[in-house]
Amino acid sequence: MQVTLGWLKRYVEIEESAQEIADLLTRQGLEVSECASVRPRLEGVITARVASLEAHPSSEGLWICRLDTGGEDRSVLCGAQNLAEGDCVPLAVPGTSLPGGKLIEAVTIHGVFSEGMLCSERELELSEDHAGIMKLPADTPPGLELEKALRLEDDVLDIEVTPNRPDCLSVIGVAREIAAKKRRELRFPKISLEERLPSSGEVSSIEILAPEACPRYVARVIEDVRVGPSPFWLRRLLGLVGLRPINNIVDVTNFVMLEWGQPLHAFDLDRLAESRIVVRKARDGERITTLDGEDRKLSGEDLLICDARRPVALAGVMGGLESEIHDGTTRVLLESAYFEPRGIRRTSKRLGISTEASYRFEREIDIEGCLRAADRAAGMITSLGEGRLLAGALDVYSMPYRPGKIRMMLSRINRLLGTSLEKEEVLGHLRGLEMRVEDDAGEVFEVTPPSFRPDLRMEMDIIEEVARLYGYDEIPPDMPKAPVSVVRPDSERRAEDLARDVLVGLGFCEVVNYSFTGPDLFEPLGFSTGDIRAKPVALQNPLSEAQGFLRTTLAGSLLETTAMNLRRRNRDLRLFELGRVFLHRGDEALPEERKMLAAVMVGGRYAEGWNQPDDSVDFFDLKGALETLLDAFRIESFEWKRPEQNSYLHPGCSGGILINTTKIGCAGRLHPSVQEAFGMEEEVYFFEIGLEALASHVDHPLRYRPFARRPPVERDLALVLDETVPYSRVIDRMREHADPRVTAIELFDLYEGPPVPEGKQSMAFRITYQDPSRNLTDEEINKIQEAFLSRLLPGLGASLR
Repeated sequence: MQVTLGWLKRYVEIEESAQEIADLLTRQGLEVSECASVRPRLEGVITARVASLEAHPSSEGLWICRLDTGGEDRSVLCGAQNLAEGDCVPLAVPGTSLPGGKLIEAVTIHGVFSEGMLCSERELELSEDHAGIMKLPADTPPGLELEKALRLEDDVLDIEVTPNRPDCLSVIGVAREIAAKKRRELRFPKISLEERLPSSGEVSSIEILAPEACPRYVARVIEDVRVGPSPFWLRRLLGLVGLRPINNIVDVTNFVMLEWGQPLHAFDLDRLAESRIVVRKARDGERITTLDGEDRKLSGEDLLICDARRPVALAGVMGGLESEIHDGTTRVLLESAYFEPRGIRRTSKRLGISTEASYRFEREIDIEGCLRAADRAAGMITSLGEGRLLAGALDVYSMPYRPGKIRMMLSRINRLLGTSLEKEEVLGHLRGLEMRVEDDAGEVFEVTPPSFRPDLRMEMDIIEEVARLYGYDEIPPDMPKAPVSVVRPDSERRAEDLARDVLVGLGFCEVVNYSFTGPDLFEPLGFSTGDIRAKPVALQNPLSEAQGFLRTTLAGSLLETTAMNLRRRNRDLRLFELGRVFLHRGDEALPEERKMLAAVMVGGRYAEGWNQPDDSVDFFDLKGALETLLDAFRIESFEWKRPEQNSYLHPGCSGGILINTTKIGCAGRLHPSVQEAFGMEEEVYFFEIGLEALASHVDHPLRYRPFARRPPVERDLALVLDETVPYSRVIDRMREHADPRVTAIELFDLYEGPPVPEGKQSMAFRITYQDPSRNLTDEEINKIQEAFLSRLLPGLGASLR
């Protein structure tokens, strides 16, 4: 929001410098990001009145202008054709250097002496208008410096208005803040209307078919309008705050929008079918061509301003091309309405249109100010001599504003702020912000916020206003007093921390990716139609087309990060990610959220070096990392199940991970087609597991076991089994039938080939026996081993080798 200091001075007395005002506003929560001085270089340019005009005797098109400069008369030659006797114009006297660098000298042209140059607005760099000599207000005295005559020196404040303060998206709103802080009078602009018959209701009408989206619609009708350029002061003011002047009608609507914060729109009444306004929701697929020339396809959520036959404006966002004001417009309908903020924001974001009007409507304007703004604009247009205002305003107010009251206590205000404010001081601050206060004799009082402050809804909001005006820097600092307690993180957070510690200790680096994804990241994963991960949840307002969905797996984003690193020649990678995935739940509004842990390994097993083998990671490196992670959570009853039916993993080198027969994730080598889709040549190994399964084990207690004082005894055992029997089945059965004195069972050899029969395999295990109370004899161990084998071999169909 840009505002000039000169404009603010129209409404409040300001003695301070622009920088002091900027500091004041910043301390009150309205950060001023820039304070720029506007100082045109117009030394030597004065005001002059045209006393007489005489055609040059020997040069057609030139005029000899006799000028009154307040103290002396001057003669100047001029070729402009827009001059008349009595006009007040800017004169650059000899010796003046114009802003563009041109030096003015006294010269003789065709025998006539010229003492200076009459200037256009563009020559003075005041605007781009070069159609003729600039004309000053008729009551401007001659002989004044142009800068002082037009008050061209000013300061522009660029204010960062927070979304909860729509009232400060107006000059009067900013002036109100200054007046309240400095305890000065706020002067509102006078609205003077000269209405004439017929009434507005006789030439136009308003029908609202969507009152929930448009609770109020005000219209004023002006006839006999003459569309043309705005006066210089208005064009200059709009230009200083970043708006391009268009014509006198549109410029007035923009001026009032900036003054009061109420967006207005002007329709050419003769272009409205039946001179009617109908406010309704759009039909799906309906189209409108907006003022920027773009053809827009609408949805049923968009609000339209229509005439009797067609849409003429996109409500609260942008007008329509077919009903805009043009040079031939003679009748104008001024719109001043309140539109529901959320609907305007949805339309603006969906269509990618952001305008000064939509910016204000999205943040909620003052519904009680609609008529006032319409009257102000109508009065300005007619005061400029540009039309005849019809009697009465069309005002459809279907849902009138009902202010709420907030009960306040002085003691509570002081207790929360740490102050000792008197009641009258508090009430003075609130009344300065135009709040209505109902005061009784005690410390309790009721506050009614004004309609232009939708952010004031509860007691804390009012207390904040007191703090702002009293001054945050005036509140004495006080260290908060509160008991310090240590809150133990929940199991999910502890599981995250432990998983991070383990994986970082194994040489992995954590990556953080967006939860948003696009088809280019999940389609290559090849999920089947029935897989819930193949149906990502679509976002209504995505940041970009590439981030239009919520991810259903960490695989896509983690593999994309891996591919990006490989393209940058980071060859040896160990990456992991902890993040949420979002799964569609049918007709339910919100998706199911699951916290997942995923990791990838690619490249060399060891860091490159003269004393390290040139080995690449394989499935067993990934399996080892995963088993180390599960061991850290003291999960012993996990098993591998293969083949893993997962579309993005290699069917011959992958497996599911089960805990107590419940699948918690998968691991394996990336499928070659997926690897190719992500542009990776190296073999990539990946796992993804649910963090919830780990979190349920994070609190498993550690049990102390005394150090064994008796020596262990090891016996080797080689079993011949069918080649289809997996290791997991063998080790589970061995643990099931093992004697309590067996402390460890380790596989140390796996062999296929002669002399082992074809179709068979040999697994060799080392079994450790140990009794904590005494030494075991060979005879005892032999008996234990025999009993163990008698239970083990039949169930596996195995024999001793």
